[in-house]
Amino acid sequence: MNAKLHQLSVDKAAEVIGVSTATMRNWVKAGHIIPVEQRPLSFLDHDVNKLKNSLANGSLQKLINRANKANSTANILPSEYVSNNVFVDNIKTIKTFVDEKKLNVNLVLFVATIKLLTSKSELIFDKTKSLFSTNSFKNWKRNSVKIEIENWLKELSHAEQNNYIKLYDSITLTDDDFLGLLYQCLSSEGSKSNKGSYYTPVKLIEDSLCEIKKNSNDNTFLDPCCGTGNYLISAVKILRLQPKKILGFDIDSLAVKIARINLLLAYPEVDFSPNVYCLDSLNELATGDVFCQTNHFLNSIDVIATNPPWGASKNDSTETFSLFLQKSLQLLKDNGQLSFILPESILNVKTHSIIRHTLLTQGKILKIIKLGRQFTGVFTPVIRLDFLKTSKNTDNLVTIQNDENVFHVEQKRFLTNSNYVFDIDVSANEAKLLQKIYAIPHNTLFQNAEWALGIVTGDNKKHLSDIKLQKSESVFRGADIQAFCVNEPKLFLNFEPKNFQQVAPERFFRMPEKLIYRFISKTLTFAYDDKQRLTLNSANILIPKIPNVSLKVALAYLNSSLFQYLFKKQFSTHKVLRGDLEKLPFPILSNSKHNKIEQIVEQVLNDKNKYDQLDALIFSTFHLSNSEITIIHQGLKK
Repeated sequence: MNAKLHQLSVDKAAEVIGVSTATMRNWVKAGHIIPVEQRPLSFLDHDVNKLKNSLANGSLQKLINRANKANSTANILPSEYVSNNVFVDNIKTIKTFVDEKKLNVNLVLFVATIKLLTSKSELIFDKTKSLFSTNSFKNWKRNSVKIEIENWLKELSHAEQNNYIKLYDSITLTDDDFLGLLYQCLSSEGSKSNKGSYYTPVKLIEDSLCEIKKNSNDNTFLDPCCGTGNYLISAVKILRLQPKKILGFDIDSLAVKIARINLLLAYPEVDFSPNVYCLDSLNELATGDVFCQTNHFLNSIDVIATNPPWGASKNDSTETFSLFLQKSLQLLKDNGQLSFILPESILNVKTHSIIRHTLLTQGKILKIIKLGRQFTGVFTPVIRLDFLKTSKNTDNLVTIQNDENVFHVEQKRFLTNSNYVFDIDVSANEAKLLQKIYAIPHNTLFQNAEWALGIVTGDNKKHLSDIKLQKSESVFRGADIQAFCVNEPKLFLNFEPKNFQQVAPERFFRMPEKLIYRFISKTLTFAYDDKQRLTLNSANILIPKIPNVSLKVALAYLNSSLFQYLFKKQFSTHKVLRGDLEKLPFPILSNSKHNKIEQIVEQVLNDKNKYDQLDALIFSTFHLSNSEITIIHQGLKK
């Protein structure tokens, strides 16, 4: 590697460009930037700055529009409200007016709050006076509401009155959650992405709280990242708690103001000051330090439920949702309950192994529900995780729900998995099948293979051509790789390694035979190459050296239905990672069985109709019954 080039971690790269780490990882998947290392993920500073410049000069407009949420000014309305024409039209009217007049969002939310409070008969507003003066309001229903508004007014800057009066008149109140939704819609997509926070559909919240065991109305309820108070309002309706027992914290001061108003409106007959405060829960709440004034919350909360922010924390690369889980476990009392909405990555990504182990050892995982995509503008699928803090977690059965399919998994099984993976797509019968497969004497690719990345040109436009020139040769991408073979070449390259950003030693490309596989893929796709072909970085190279297993036999296993099943059930990723491939079991074969497989592979390379015959032979090497083979085929179809 060029000594002048420096490597940047994924977090540092995200900081340089001004996006989230999740966006950086998505760009890697899409091929917009090529990492120099996969584990841990890192980039050359040259590539990061080049991508940053491309974004700045508009040459990656597609990327800006679709992926770069931190640079976006789009405003997304939660999908469950799109069908409410009155609400949508009102929001559009407000948004257009706010943009045209360049109104301050804080002032806009204050005006909307006054409109909401007047509609609830909490006060009377004298429109002949200033919106931003305490003298304009009278006939307060509750002193607590008066205090909230007076405190808010103290923080507001002076503004020209007419536009805000027009705004006041244009607001049509259509929903109890109007303030939170308005704030969500006025916040730029970039702001929401940087905070890692998105509007949580009410039904998800209510479903979560409906399963909370109601011991008494004296329980304490906490949302440590409450935003505008969706969870707090639902807790009032469903758990029927006393006002003082509902707690909320958030780092967003404007969201906290709205949450306090929302909670007051949820108890229209009670005059109280909500226990909702602007606070950094991760760094300021119940830290255990001698002078921390909130240490009394440790081991004191009955119920914690939230949809925490996602993305890397400011202090390190740990995902914020993991930190919120850890903090919440410290705050829960014994037999306290927790319900979190989380990205699916919590289930199996290696970086979350520590929090998975913590959950497994500090209580019972009651339920995990796969919810799919739930957030407008966010492509990440999500789960709900329900948890009970208790030392008595032996023999606990975790309820797994995916659509209408419900089954139970022994919690202790997760503890035996590599990196404590929550393999919730594996039923009890499938777990027995996996155990049987791995019980067969076998070898793996770990320390029994050579690996190489494809070429990173550094400038594909400069180096690649769709026409074969005099000195060029064909080069293959991941999309060109099919099971057992490669497609006809579509790109050509003049192979001069010194001109490329990154290239494996030439001997890997010139091997008499090698395997080429798609790197970005949900499935295993390996091709045989004995023509010394070149590959780009989306098509990696594998030279298996498993004892007494030829390269073609290894190819048969890697493309088999059995290995597809193992890959899906155990790893379920969009990348074919070396570490995962190194775990796959290649059974120890007799000479006759080995030669038979190799013979059929030779036929498959010329006749793809032989796939089924080869698959059947692979199954037989693991001594699988017809019913077990059926389980595998059904698992691949889901």
